Formats: sequence, structure tokens, C-alpha cells
Amino acid sequence: MVIGTGRRGADWLEKICAEHHIAHKPGTVDIGVRVECRNEVMEKVNKVLYESKLIGYPKPWKNKVRTFCQNPGGFVSQENYDNDLAVVNGHSYKDLKSDNTNLAILCSHNFSVPFNQPIEYAQKVGELTNMLGNGHIMVQRYGDILDGKRTWAKELSFSNVKPTLPDAVAGDITAAMPYRTMTNIINFIKAVDCVVPGFASRETLLYSPELKFYSNRIKMDEHFNTNIKGLHCLGDSSGWTRGLMMASVMGVLMGRELTER
Repeated sequence: MVIGTGRRGADWLEKICAEHHIAHKPGTVDIGVRVECRNEVMEKVNKVLYESKLIGYPKPWKNKVRTFCQNPGGFVSQENYDNDLAVVNGHSYKDLKSDNTNLAILCSHNFSVPFNQPIEYAQKVGELTNMLGNGHIMVQRYGDILDGKRTWAKELSFSNVKPTLPDAVAGDITAAMPYRTMTNIINFIKAVDCVVPGFASRETLLYSPELKFYSNRIKMDEHFNTNIKGLHCLGDSSGWTRGLMMASVMGVLMGRELTER
């Protein structure tokens, strides 16, 4: 039997592991924001790389912070997970283009004993943000975060960066974001601004919550065997990959392994 439930099945698989004593350990969760800025700011980067990968370990905690899912001329969007949890995402169209580039900034969280509920932790951050936004994605200008004030809808209407998610609620994302996570994101944005001038503009928009759930890491050997005979796990549901490419490669390797048997 092969389990391949993807990220959305992470919560379910966690319960199955506990119920059937499948060996595993707590995995990583990514908590962050979707950043939106003018195309002109990202122009040099967009010309070289459609999707740049920037990684940093900002002080003082040095958590891994990275960019993800960059969309030149794209649009910010909302998607809903189980229990109607609203999270922010982004995409691009082939022909329809906006004046903005959006990308995720994600802070990785790895917890130590005795805590073993990383998925629930990230969900709580999302639920708090949804509560503040009345079930909608929240958006705030970067400059307002630095000033310690919320963003108002009227202020967005005069902003140079126009939100591409029209029903996002202007507010204060820092009221729901953990202090450590928010500090990491702010320091990362400042660092990126050294490479991409204008990225830390006061009018840059931050949408929240952007959450990436990964399953608890299933303990497997080099042949994809779990501690349960005949049970295997692959892709993001295994906790060993984070994305389509690596999940696909893992699927190919497992297919070869099973064929040889």
C-alpha cells in the first residue's frame, strides 16, 4: 500500500500515524505572507528568472526564510482549506497581466519536544487572521507595519501598489502573526531590498496568512519501507518533499523500487 495524500492530507495522515503506530516525527510548517510590489521593482529579476529563489537566515533567531511561487504580472488569490480556512496564494495567466509581481515569503518552523502539533500551530495562526479579517485574507502596507499602525481601505485606494485581490480586508496582520515570525519576515524584506532596491518600499503590500502544511516526516529506509510491512509513503505527504518536482521524482523512484520487487 502506498500513501500519497499530498499536503492537504497532512492532518489526516498525522491521525493515521498515531492510530496505527506508524513511526514518524514532527515535520516543518511554513508560516508567512504573500508580498505584492510593482513589476518595475522586480524587473531585473523577472528578466533573468521567472521564479527567483531567495533564502536567508535573518537575525536574531536565524530561522530559514525563503521566497516561493513568484508570479510576474500575476494576481493574488484566496484558497480555502479544510474547515473553510482562508489562505492566500498567487498565480499568473498566460495573456492577462497585472502591473504587479507577487511572491510568498515563508518562515520555516521546526519545533522541539514536547511539542508535536506543528500543523495545528499554523492553523491557529490562520484562524486568528481569518477572525480579524471576518473570513477574508488580510492586507497591510509594509510602511504601516513599520509605523505600528493598521492599514485602512481608503489608504489603499491612494496607494501606488493596487491590490490584485480586491476583497482582501485592509487591517493589521501583525495582530495575528507570531512575533518571531513577523520579525523574521521584516528583517528578510530589508535584506532582499539590498539586492532588489525598492522591495522594501513603504507601499509594498503584505497579505496574510500564507501557510504551507507538510506532513510529519514518516520514518522510512532507502527502499521507502515504513515500520509497517507493505506500507510506503511518497511525496509531500511523507514529509520528505516540498513541491511538485521532488514529489514526482520520489514517485518515479518508488515506482522503480516496486517494479523490481
